[in-house]
Amino acid sequence: MPFKNRLLLAMLLSVLALLFAIWFTPPAVSNGLRLWIWWRARQQGLTVKIDKIEAPFLRPVVLHGFHMISARDATLHIEVSAARATVGLNLKAIIMHMSGRAIRNLSSEGLRLEIHRSKPAGMSLTESGWATLQKLLPGNLDFGHFDLRVEDGPAVILLRSVSLSASEIDAGRFRADEVTIASPWFRQTFSHLRGATKWEDNRLTLAGLSLTHGLDLPSVTTDLSHLDKENVGVTFDVEVFGGKIRASISNEWRSHVSNWNLMGSAADISLAQTAEAIGFTDRVGGSLHACNFTFRGDPRDLTHATASLWTELTGLSWRHRAAEVIMLGAALYNRQVELEQLYIKQKKNQLTLSGEASFPTNSSDWLKPDFRGDISASISNLGDLAGLFGANPGDFAGEIAIEGIMNARDRKIGGHLTASGTSLSIFKTQIDNFNAKLNLKASELEVEQLDLRRKQDSLHVEGKIDIGSAHNYSGSLSADISDLSDYLSIFGGAGVTDSNPAPAHVDFTVESSVWSGSARVAIPNSEPISFTAASLPLRIGETWNEFSMTPLQIALGFRLVSLANAPHWLGLGIFRGGILSGGIQVSGTPRRPNIEGDVQLIDGKMENEGLSLSEASGRVHLSGSHGVIDFLQARNKDVDLSFNGEVDVSNPDAVAITLAGILPIFQMTSHPAECVSRIEVLPVGTLLAPVIDRVEFRGGFVNRNWTITLEPTGRELIESTNIATQPFPLCLGTPFNGQVLMLGTPARSASPAAQARKRAKRR
Repeated sequence: MPFKNRLLLAMLLSVLALLFAIWFTPPAVSNGLRLWIWWRARQQGLTVKIDKIEAPFLRPVVLHGFHMISARDATLHIEVSAARATVGLNLKAIIMHMSGRAIRNLSSEGLRLEIHRSKPAGMSLTESGWATLQKLLPGNLDFGHFDLRVEDGPAVILLRSVSLSASEIDAGRFRADEVTIASPWFRQTFSHLRGATKWEDNRLTLAGLSLTHGLDLPSVTTDLSHLDKENVGVTFDVEVFGGKIRASISNEWRSHVSNWNLMGSAADISLAQTAEAIGFTDRVGGSLHACNFTFRGDPRDLTHATASLWTELTGLSWRHRAAEVIMLGAALYNRQVELEQLYIKQKKNQLTLSGEASFPTNSSDWLKPDFRGDISASISNLGDLAGLFGANPGDFAGEIAIEGIMNARDRKIGGHLTASGTSLSIFKTQIDNFNAKLNLKASELEVEQLDLRRKQDSLHVEGKIDIGSAHNYSGSLSADISDLSDYLSIFGGAGVTDSNPAPAHVDFTVESSVWSGSARVAIPNSEPISFTAASLPLRIGETWNEFSMTPLQIALGFRLVSLANAPHWLGLGIFRGGILSGGIQVSGTPRRPNIEGDVQLIDGKMENEGLSLSEASGRVHLSGSHGVIDFLQARNKDVDLSFNGEVDVSNPDAVAITLAGILPIFQMTSHPAECVSRIEVLPVGTLLAPVIDRVEFRGGFVNRNWTITLEPTGRELIESTNIATQPFPLCLGTPFNGQVLMLGTPARSASPAAQARKRAKRR
């Protein structure tokens, strides 16, 4: 065949091949792409649906109605949908397996992406899946108006109406109408964000973002260059309220293990502006002067992680709390937690803590910690330091110094602590000098010395406390007190200065939590009041029910006490004069006590506003769980009352005192009382009112919910509304609210001398 004919034939075949390629390539590319997407998605447990694929010859492929969703039981629930996606394929690199990107350009319209972590651990894609995703990263991308939602437990990140374009050659743009970050500890929304983008070496950089006033994001870079090795990283710079934060975070999740690598630093961040920006209502001052932190490992397995932290706060103030400097340095390495330093400085106050501890490998190791710590403190104003930790600064004052070491290993604790202070005020109780030496041993805390001095008062304590399961303690306590009234506030009393002092001497020994010893209180012009304990168990952590079943043996003696010279609180707020004498011995258990003794009051002067009486005298004899009131006489300016009766203390929660009137008593109240805050006794001249046979008081030593019951002798000719046989609560001593129980008795008869003067006046 001539050369000319062969040339024409070759040209004809080329044209036919070109026509064949133009005719058959689009359906081949379309069907091949659909099949490849279905096959790859199926390998990763994904379901893909595509309404239509257009593949024009030598032009980008267009996918219509793209929808992809992961399986229900997948670690990551992924759902992607797009109304239209345009993909510029690099067929040369795909067919001939040449280097270069498989996708030159990628753009989308109506894109919506949701990612939800349903399991804390597990694989989302296979290794080949991540490698394929790495190869599909495009050279240029353009996403117009897409939405993104990421959920991880309670944390949610939401991006709405986002536009993103990026290119390896030219700068791109980023726009977002709204970005919301929500978690249990933080919630913030940023609106109308604008910035530039850069796409280089599979690293996407966003730059020039202004999030809100005082919070700018100069750059944030997402590194996808090692996606095929299951590694993603993020680095960012933040200008925040006058300072800067720089951090780098990467995560590698190969071999079912999530390995995080974090490094960061911060400097000169205003705490006041930060608090205002996040909506913190309390006033905060100071700055985060410097901070460096690192972490490497799996947050779910801290025993194999390493971490370090160094931070310094300056000029900190919050409410009434203030500190000039707070420095904290700590590290975690090889299951060892090292507190390099915790340093707090407040004017002349300084506190330093340091130590190290082994991180427990299992739950049982928490019961046998291994640690060592040092403490050193020089406190010139205890109130300022107490305020820093939340206490009321006005309750504390003075100077104190502390030095000590503590360590523990295999459930054995050791160490020592010494403390001394001067001019202290603890809960507004003044202490002139304070010295303490404590020793920690394998299973006990030894109080080698504890001395307190206040003016002429002193307290000395020595002993040992079992820190095991029994919590027994033994030791001795002695004290000399010039006036007990000064310390009533410690035990819940009023703590008011009394004109009558009550000096006391206390001397007790303790053996296995059982107290024995005595206390003596001196009253002017009186015999000393003595309290003696032969056996008084006071165990740590014991409830009232347990204590009430414990045998005890105590005695209270008061041979002769002048209440006129005694402190106000000794008269129980009722008596301000008179002679009190007697003694009581208590044995058995608090629930079933056995009480022996006598109590007598002569010429008692009363001052209680709840009782309209001015004088009282009486005597009671106690034996076992019962007592007999030999006599009880009371009077005011108009009437005299005389009783005898009984006392029943068989149940300390339901003590009964029954009084029977020797002289007639009448019930004068015409309406029931909800709570009796005052009892008035008035002279009466009529005998038509109901006659009261007995008055009964009931209540407990602990609950103090006392009631009063009036029991009549019978019905009278004219009967008023009767509250008899009905108990009514007693609220004596509370502010007067009009609830008055009125009783009547015949007026006091005039003396013979007064009658003679009256007859002489008539003449």
